[in-house]
Amino acid sequence: MRKLLVSLAAFLLFIGELLAQKVVSGKVTDDKGNPVPNATVTVKGASSGTTTKSDGTYTLTVPANASTLVFSSIDFVPEEVSIGSQSVVNASIKAEDKTLSEVVVVGYQTVKRSEVTGSVVNISGKEIAQKPLGSFTQLLQGKATGVQVTSQSGRPGVNAYIRIRGTGSINASNEPLILLDGVAISAVAYSMLNPNDIEDISILKDASSQAIYGSRAANGVLVITSKKGKGKPELRYSFTFGKANAQDLKNVRLMNGREKLQYEFDGRYTNPYLDSMIGNRVGSGVLPAGSNLFSISPSQREDLWNLLESRGAGDWTDYLLQDADVMTHEIALSGSSDKFKYYFSLNKNDNDGVSYGSFWNKTGGRLNVEYNALDWFKIGSNLAVTHSKENNVRSLYNTQSAYTTLFLTNPYEPVYLPNGKYNLTHSGYSPLEGTDMNPSVLDRISSFATFFGEANFFKYLTLKSQIGINYNTLSQENYLMPGSNLASILGYNQKSDAGNRDFLYVITNTANWRQTFGDKHSINFLAGQEFTKDKFYSYSLAARGLPTASVNTQDNAGSAQTATTSRSDWSLLSFFGNFTYDFEKKYFLTLSGRRDGSSRFGANKRFANFWAVGATWDVAKENFMQNVDVISTLKLRTSIGTAGTVPSGLYDNLGVYSLTTKYQDLPAAVPARLPSPDLTWETNKNFDVGIDLGFFRNRLNITADYYDRKTNDLIYPRNVSLTTGFGDFTSNVGNLQNKGFEVAINGDVVRQKDLTINVSATYSNNDNKVTAIYSDDVPQNLSRFKIGEPTYTYFLVRWAGINPANGKNLYYKKDGSLTETYVSSDAVLLSGKSPQVKYFGSFGLNVTYKGFDLNTMFYYSGGNYIMNYMWGIGASEGEGLVDQQFAEAADYWKKPGDIVRYANLNDLSQRVTFDVDKYLEKGDYVSLRDITLAYTTPSSLAQKIKLKSIRFFVQGTNLWIGTKFHGLPEVGEPNGETALNPTGAYASPGLYNLFSQPQLKALTFGVDIRF
Repeated sequence: MRKLLVSLAAFLLFIGELLAQKVVSGKVTDDKGNPVPNATVTVKGASSGTTTKSDGTYTLTVPANASTLVFSSIDFVPEEVSIGSQSVVNASIKAEDKTLSEVVVVGYQTVKRSEVTGSVVNISGKEIAQKPLGSFTQLLQGKATGVQVTSQSGRPGVNAYIRIRGTGSINASNEPLILLDGVAISAVAYSMLNPNDIEDISILKDASSQAIYGSRAANGVLVITSKKGKGKPELRYSFTFGKANAQDLKNVRLMNGREKLQYEFDGRYTNPYLDSMIGNRVGSGVLPAGSNLFSISPSQREDLWNLLESRGAGDWTDYLLQDADVMTHEIALSGSSDKFKYYFSLNKNDNDGVSYGSFWNKTGGRLNVEYNALDWFKIGSNLAVTHSKENNVRSLYNTQSAYTTLFLTNPYEPVYLPNGKYNLTHSGYSPLEGTDMNPSVLDRISSFATFFGEANFFKYLTLKSQIGINYNTLSQENYLMPGSNLASILGYNQKSDAGNRDFLYVITNTANWRQTFGDKHSINFLAGQEFTKDKFYSYSLAARGLPTASVNTQDNAGSAQTATTSRSDWSLLSFFGNFTYDFEKKYFLTLSGRRDGSSRFGANKRFANFWAVGATWDVAKENFMQNVDVISTLKLRTSIGTAGTVPSGLYDNLGVYSLTTKYQDLPAAVPARLPSPDLTWETNKNFDVGIDLGFFRNRLNITADYYDRKTNDLIYPRNVSLTTGFGDFTSNVGNLQNKGFEVAINGDVVRQKDLTINVSATYSNNDNKVTAIYSDDVPQNLSRFKIGEPTYTYFLVRWAGINPANGKNLYYKKDGSLTETYVSSDAVLLSGKSPQVKYFGSFGLNVTYKGFDLNTMFYYSGGNYIMNYMWGIGASEGEGLVDQQFAEAADYWKKPGDIVRYANLNDLSQRVTFDVDKYLEKGDYVSLRDITLAYTTPSSLAQKIKLKSIRFFVQGTNLWIGTKFHGLPEVGEPNGETALNPTGAYASPGLYNLFSQPQLKALTFGVDIRF
């Protein structure tokens, strides 16, 4: 009986429990009506809950007294819905406003985007992922206002030149400070980063955001954050494959075989091939003795030309350039729990390059982990290692370069001789043989590491210590093989081994206090200390007399030639702080300061202070704006402050002695440089005012900024009397100014359930000029520094056309009168004409329809001038008669009255090319930078095969370019062996071109699979 009563009680209790519950079902959709899978559905105030299926539906048993369900999902605003007596409860959740929830990394901390007072652009890692360009720096082109990005060349893996709000120095670097997870990384390591490992990039453009980075922030700051684990475990595999080619030349074409032979004939020149053919025919009696190209009949000449053309290569592009394979594999695993976050990736990137023989292969991996060891303490590390191997084909102005040879070798010249050996062409050299027999291989290893600990002892205080490392090594082997043509020309074979290692470490300690008082007043105070140290070591060995091509180590050489080593180091000690106050999230004030001490400066000026003030007014949150429905965002920003630039030279402040001289076979010390104890920082004073606007629930967004950036105390060699034994010493000599405005517009034209259409456009304008210099007319290569003019304003003799009476070149004398005689002293300043880009930007269209998405981006740039040496060499008025020429060179003066561009071919006095503005061209262009078409399978279909999603895509890079420039207008470096050097022949990107490896165009296909 007792057991029966107990059972009955239990049964009644169970029935009561059932009666106290009910089943609720429904569907969760977004504001466009699309189902939201994996959304969380919970009872408010209870722990019970469930997640939605792939079609957005759910079923949940809830207590009978439950009144409210809470619906939430990543990237959506949580929504609460009353249950009442309903058994079906549907919910529509809105996409989260990224401007409110987005966080950015600025000044050693992470803050909400809505609370940033400075001019900061945040670029998502998705925008630069899975592209066929090796360096992430190239992928930034067109992504942000005020950020000008110019690829150095088409060499695989090469970096881009980045200018943020203009050129701010004439001697020191103009590149921004680039930080990876808080650690400054070397430029040689940029291409070693895997763009797919990047979570986001914050670009700091104004004083308010830059000043806390002090002495290295004058050119802007790029803060890169690598990916961290989040959410449920996800395994991803991606694969891309495609083809890359050299971009097609614009507005010029090379002569074909017949055109070049006719041009030579018109110029009274007989090439060696024809000379040999005529000689053979004279010897065999086919032609009479004494015959030459100009004495034989037209039909005989035609026969020779036809035969020579049939033996020639024709289009040398088929041999000197290559269709490059571009292929990547990547696997990544990420996830998180309450205590542990992890991100792991492996990647392999193979890129053949577009020049014959080139390749660049990269393999790397990354492991990022965070562990909450205690409620108040966590530790973490970010580790990455990358190895690359590159065949560094020659890229210079001679026939050792495949690309240069393409413009110099005639189409009638054969690639191979009848015996199968390389034809050395009229230049005496074959770049195909040179590339095969004289390899130059670069082997790099880059490692990036940060280790940190973070403690929250008190509610509002966070203490963090971090050590960061960037370690780069290079091993380069150059082999002039025995039996190679170049070895025969030089009279020796040689093996060179060179390399270096660069070890940088950064120790950073910060304390951050964040507190809100009465829901109205919020403060954020950050204080920190940082020490940076870099150590560099290099070596170089060379030996001659190697026995065979396969035996190439130094110990097997017949004679040693050189053996050198060098080392250098620098350090930076810093103290910094930042204070931010806001009232009701409407009024924001930011104060920043930093004190830096650098080993690069003189004892009298080793330390310097940098500061900034920034303010923001969120007008849209004011009461008087609440009924203005059309405006959803209205924010005013302004800032002013300073940042600095360190000199490129590590010891320019020191008077040094050189020990390379010998006296009686013993080292001797010789004065090598004057001291500069007062050498100090270049200081940028940057003013910015901006506005952020959003209309129609932020369907249309506009951001605009005006800036005035002034650089004081420019570091540059100052001339001194030669009686000192020196010509100059490094000093602070002048000032620069960059000012301009930027506008970014983004709008959703269509926003429907299955269809969205978004358009975007950016425009940036910059006015650069010298405002002070130690002399009002400082000579530079092809240019001048002149107060009131842009840096590197061209200084050239002006070309006045061709005299129609006699076919001679005409020039303007300094006084404006005409002359047929070139005199270098007639050069004048070409006001306003410089390599400085005046405007640039982008515009694009993004369309999504169900599972399809189409993204396009056009990039434009202009206002700059380029000395087009390639045009001058290819249309040289007879100076290059023996070399290949552009077809337009045939349009030369032939008779009185001709109005043409090129002088009389048979006037030997005109067969010389001078540095005149005849070949100075505007560099304006617009290009289809990127276009991507993709399809993502429905999650319901992917889940049937145990997958989360599958995305297929095809993308084109640089598929089209429009320009009036003759050649390719995106000019970074002139060629691979003319490095950017502020005090050298090539002082500014785009100053002139000279056969750099061409920019590529690519078409790639890919798939991204997530498990």
